[in-house]
Amino acid sequence: MNKHIEIIGQIEALLGELKTSLGAKPPKNINEPSKVKPVVNFSGLAGEIYNLIQEGFFKEPKAISEIQNKLRLEGIKKPTTSLMSPLLLLIRKKALIRSKPAEGKGPFRYHQR
Repeated sequence: MNKHIEIIGQIEALLGELKTSLGAKPPKNINEPSKVKPVVNFSGLAGEIYNLIQEGFFKEPKAISEIQNKLRLEGIKKPTTSLMSPLLLLIRKKALIRSKPAEGKGPFRYHQR
């Protein structure tokens, strides 16, 4: 995600240079890329799952039982029913994706966007 923010900053800097070359007023911070902060203020169980995303745990698709086992290794003992709400929040915030198995039956698999 940080790479995307850097690219956006570079695009904004290039647009600023284009505007000045066309005679428009230069932007205030033409040499500095904009510092857009991603919204990652997750707390509680969603924060713990988000930390797993940052560590690369979700590079391969994971079932909810695998997520529960990993959290258990981290010292967080929660039932799978408690994991559903934080996982759904992270899906809505576009940090995770969930997919159905190819045969259509079985648990969802969660992986990083």
